[in-house]
Amino acid sequence: LFKTPVSYFNFSIARVLCQSCCKVEQATMPWNAVRSRPGHITTLAVVLVCAWTQGMRTTCFARQGNRDYTDREGAGREWHASAATSASPCMYKLTPKEKELNWRIVTCGKTGEWQQAKQLFSGYAGCAPQIHTSILTAAFRCRAYAEGYDMYTRMADLGINKTQHDYTMGIKLAAKTDHFEDADRIWMEAKRAGLVEEVLVGARLDAAAQQGDIDTAGALLDLIMDNQMRPNARHFNTAIHACQKSEPPNCKAALLFLQVMLNKFLEPDITTFGNLARAHRHAPLEQLRTLRSQMEEFGVQMDAIFVEQYLGSLLALQGRSWNTIQTLQEMVQALQCVGDDRLLEATAVLQKAHADGVKLKRFPQQIERALEMM
Repeated sequence: LFKTPVSYFNFSIARVLCQSCCKVEQATMPWNAVRSRPGHITTLAVVLVCAWTQGMRTTCFARQGNRDYTDREGAGREWHASAATSASPCMYKLTPKEKELNWRIVTCGKTGEWQQAKQLFSGYAGCAPQIHTSILTAAFRCRAYAEGYDMYTRMADLGINKTQHDYTMGIKLAAKTDHFEDADRIWMEAKRAGLVEEVLVGARLDAAAQQGDIDTAGALLDLIMDNQMRPNARHFNTAIHACQKSEPPNCKAALLFLQVMLNKFLEPDITTFGNLARAHRHAPLEQLRTLRSQMEEFGVQMDAIFVEQYLGSLLALQGRSWNTIQTLQEMVQALQCVGDDRLLEATAVLQKAHADGVKLKRFPQQIERALEMM
């Protein structure tokens, strides 16, 4: 059933696999016993995956090197642990001048004036956590990711105690600058400090998605559900995004995340289906058609971004990017390499987009004009 390795199987996924493949409503396994160990890879899941997957990796989330999730019983205590080991911003009383400086840096961050914020901060030699937190936030808001990450790394040299927000910004800035190992190191440091909570987990999940790390994305969803947080559609959309960013894209893992999302009674949105579409690059045509049918069943209307994403996966070229096509004639030549059935599906999608009043972007417009010329 599966030709690509997927190592995230909790109870929900094991149940789905059993029902869909064995065609039974009730499995013979005592599911109550499984429910008592949420988040662990169950025996049934292991048997199913070993039977259906070729070349699956032997790693699981409880044994991933520096991603140590072995102490699952202690995770709940860690989740609710006090942040006493890290200084809170309110524990440091700002002077009037520091309050003024902090306000100005925050304002610059909100208005996108990074150079002004950087100049203000360059003249500060103090160690107030609030001000360092504000400059990191300003860097992220202004998309000065490299400079912001350098500032974060210097906080350790200055001996400044990091807050939960500092760790969150550190992970985000590290991921934006492709320092994914550093993002994981910051995450582990925050865990040791007892500062793991929803915002921090969300930042780490975003970093995993940017890296295309499906294993970590699944483990973080596991962590959210094990610690009685409320998983939302954005969490699953981000995990599916990791599937589209992996090389090659992993549509099977994306569909598994979707199934667990539905099991949690969360409704997919246009972002969900856009990420799913991109995860189906080079997937069989029938799978893409099924995806579009599911979208219609949920009453989700396509938008311009989805049309572009869907067509990009539908008409995916081997060894060439659509971004390299500049002229209409080049587009016609490229489409001549695509099968007729996929060209018919592209025409159907474009017609549906017009019927829904979608204003097409440049790439779908080029495809539409090229199809008319063929």
